[in-house]
Amino acid sequence: MYLNKVTIRNFKRIKEQTFHFTDFDLLIGNNNSGKSTILQAVAIWQYCVEEFQRAKRKGSRGIQIVLPNFTALPLPEFNLLWTDKTDRKKQEFIYIEIIVNWLNSDGTEGEFGIRIRYQSPQAVYAIPIGEWQTFNSLNDKNLLPHIVYVPPFSGLEPNEIWYDDGIIRKYIGKAQPGSVLRNLLFSVVDRTKLNEKGETIPLPIKENHDWNEITKLVKDWFGVTLNPPQYEKGISTEIKVTYTPQKGKNFDIIAAGSGFHQILTLLAFFYGLPNITTILFDEPDAHLHVNLQRKILSYFKSLRKVQFLIATHAEEFIKGVEVSSILSILANEPKRIEYLAPIITALSEIDNMTVIQTTQSPFILYVEGEDDERIIKAWAQVLNKTELLSLFYIEKMGGSSKKMMRDKAEKHFKGLQQIVPAVKRIMLFDYDSDETAFNVAETNPVVVEWKRKNIDNYLLVPTAWERAVLNKLNLQEANFFSQPILQIINEFFEEQNLSLPKRSSWKNVVANIFKEVNGKKILFENPDSLFQRIRKLSGFLLNRETIASTMLPEELHEDIETFLKKLEIATN
Repeated sequence: MYLNKVTIRNFKRIKEQTFHFTDFDLLIGNNNSGKSTILQAVAIWQYCVEEFQRAKRKGSRGIQIVLPNFTALPLPEFNLLWTDKTDRKKQEFIYIEIIVNWLNSDGTEGEFGIRIRYQSPQAVYAIPIGEWQTFNSLNDKNLLPHIVYVPPFSGLEPNEIWYDDGIIRKYIGKAQPGSVLRNLLFSVVDRTKLNEKGETIPLPIKENHDWNEITKLVKDWFGVTLNPPQYEKGISTEIKVTYTPQKGKNFDIIAAGSGFHQILTLLAFFYGLPNITTILFDEPDAHLHVNLQRKILSYFKSLRKVQFLIATHAEEFIKGVEVSSILSILANEPKRIEYLAPIITALSEIDNMTVIQTTQSPFILYVEGEDDERIIKAWAQVLNKTELLSLFYIEKMGGSSKKMMRDKAEKHFKGLQQIVPAVKRIMLFDYDSDETAFNVAETNPVVVEWKRKNIDNYLLVPTAWERAVLNKLNLQEANFFSQPILQIINEFFEEQNLSLPKRSSWKNVVANIFKEVNGKKILFENPDSLFQRIRKLSGFLLNRETIASTMLPEELHEDIETFLKKLEIATN
């Protein structure tokens, strides 16, 4: 038996969605993408089923659930369960609905749903869909799934007394599985059998398959012997669980590392709770080294008698299953993936800021480096295009070769599409005459290339440099004090033969010298660059952004306006 479909309505961030599952699935997504929400909804369904079993009702009325007894998940008040905390509209109740479909071993399908109605911050009503007759029929025939939710590991308690099942469920619901680890381990060894006389006697450790399996795995993976939990009912005050290294004394399990605790918790839940049909693991990879991630995933994959639904963003987990076993929640919509690489990129290389910005405005501009971003922003301000540019999240491709930057941007974009499917991109490159580099057609709507060697070449405007100097000196026009610096600028452009040809303007100049010269080096990087000459004489640091921001609209080449026009087209 395994869940093959779950429909959720009005629960937390889910207004209405249906999720289809196989017998072993990974639910993947970034933080706050909704992975845990899905598992929590199923956990609430199971909690309500157990409450219905205790209630033994008939008719159409539901049962009241009060917050102190609600052990499905930690919650300060019930209205947090509803989408936008809205539990009614125009005095009509909005119901949370969780409908679970499952596939029985004989191929038949079962279905049962629960409906939750808000009463107060401290109370709700749980109502079986189809009234009690439907529930009682399924329950009497033992046709309902048995689901266990395992929240992320929370840390181990120094001491642990024995708890009954209700208290154990409460700690699990409070997302404190580490607080009942010893109880779960004890439940594995606290089993009985019938002897030849038909009497109930304790099951010997050597005949306890589940306990022997746990100790074997612990021995193989950690090289230590896990000793049976010690507790005598009615006598002991707490449960003791120890382990023994290959050489040495016994140690309480609290002395072990977090990875040991995490593995032990996963195994304890699996083997310590009886008759499980589906187990929900919420980020079981936490605290685990990649080698342990591989081992625990491989082990659970081999246990085909139980369905596993695992919320994770661990790369090793994702690489360790078939693509058909991955359900992506990256874009807030459930989707079976076709290719693994973009998913790995989405989880490992796309940061939250990129996601937030492109979700609000689905446009991204890839530039070569930080200087490119600052120059473009300055030009956009000069041309009153700041609002247009602000629609684009700017991502730096980073130096290296032109082809490597393009490949990096392509990989990043495909990963981003997994999270923000509607996102559009523009990639901006310097021109590169290297035979190994690629060049871009002007009609390409996605990839844009400057017509000059690099973006710095568009700063080869002497009047812009002169204006920047005067601004530094707080002068409206040249005077005796500014003359030496202005002379350096004039001499530089003369010796580089970078004067403006007749009948040309800075907006439309096409002279090859402006295309071929390396503006990056002669303006800023060489020891005798214009930047260094001005700095040595005056101490002024005239960076790229300073020069770009002092340029006038008529000094900005038409290539810049063409680029901004492409941004505008992309947003339409």
